[in-house]
Amino acid sequence: MKKISILGATGSVGVNTLNLLSNNKQKYNVIALTCYKNFKKLAKYALKFKSNYVVIGDKKYYKDLKNELFGSNIKCLAGEEGIYEVSKLNVDIMISAIVGVAGLEPTFACLGNAKILAIANKESVVSAGDLLTKKAKLKNTKIIPLDSEHNAIFQLLNKEKKSNIKNIILTASGGPFLSMSINNFKNITVEDALKHPNWKMGKKITIDSATLVNKIIETIEASILFNMSLENVEILIHPSSIIHGIVNFIDGASHLVASYPDMKIPINYALNWPKRSHSSVNFIDYHKENNLSFIKPDERKFPSLVLKKLVTKSKYKKSTVIVLNAANEIAVEQFLKKNIKFNDIVRIIKKTINEFKHININTLKDVLTVDKEARMQTIMMINKKDSL
Repeated sequence: MKKISILGATGSVGVNTLNLLSNNKQKYNVIALTCYKNFKKLAKYALKFKSNYVVIGDKKYYKDLKNELFGSNIKCLAGEEGIYEVSKLNVDIMISAIVGVAGLEPTFACLGNAKILAIANKESVVSAGDLLTKKAKLKNTKIIPLDSEHNAIFQLLNKEKKSNIKNIILTASGGPFLSMSINNFKNITVEDALKHPNWKMGKKITIDSATLVNKIIETIEASILFNMSLENVEILIHPSSIIHGIVNFIDGASHLVASYPDMKIPINYALNWPKRSHSSVNFIDYHKENNLSFIKPDERKFPSLVLKKLVTKSKYKKSTVIVLNAANEIAVEQFLKKNIKFNDIVRIIKKTINEFKHININTLKDVLTVDKEARMQTIMMINKKDSL
């Protein structure tokens, strides 16, 4: 049996993973499950899969979790230190699905202890990607991305020589406002932005999809994971979200991965790598499917596209990426709380990047320092509403 732990077990990636494990209990032994505060859901899954450990990130729910698991032999932990502790357990597969930079240290902790790091925590890759990939290689941990686009590229680049690749393309649905007039963007509400046309995801990633910031972050992630220059990672709007990633080769050939939008497909791939396993998802009926259109992203509708240019031109690329990610997390959080407008999100990110005192990034401590300072600067900017 493969030993598996899931960081962020109650989120969309975690739940999809557990649903897949439900159909293959004889193949997997769940070692540890973590979440931030949904103790009831965490306890339910822990009992169902008889996990060895559970960790609740918010310590105030520790007693509630203990009560839910009373009479079981499951060991309960709490807080960042608890998550860090279970991240160091020896497993075959670690699913890293904690949202945001909070997943950074646990993700690093699993390297060398997990044979495979199946990562959905893109913030860890973009904020500390070089450090992460170097340590993973040193510790002999295989990184498999769980984002549908990166998972597609991972499959396409298998055993391909880098010298044969012209560029890679990540597709984006365009979000809920693709056909909306730019003049109406100022009236976009939180409720509007949370209505993604194709994917069922958490709130933050859904907002990131609406602004297209998620795709900017994903191009950076792809450039790190696949050792490509950022200029050679492109974005293409594909409203139906059927084609997830494209690799163009120097001989004029293009290879792509296509499937209906379902997170269980890339997760299932990671769980079974290097083999494949049967799936219950719906297969594409190419006789009926006629909606494979593509649109070049419009910078007027998606001003977030300028953020990629800021990273490309920056003398402090690593620092710029960390600030971009941190400012975005704060801005999205404030938008969800209805403290800022939808149009403010990208404006805040850009302003934070331009005003930040960037430094060279050499260690994980540098990453965390820049991240913390960027968050503080973003919060101060938002509090001074007249500066937006």
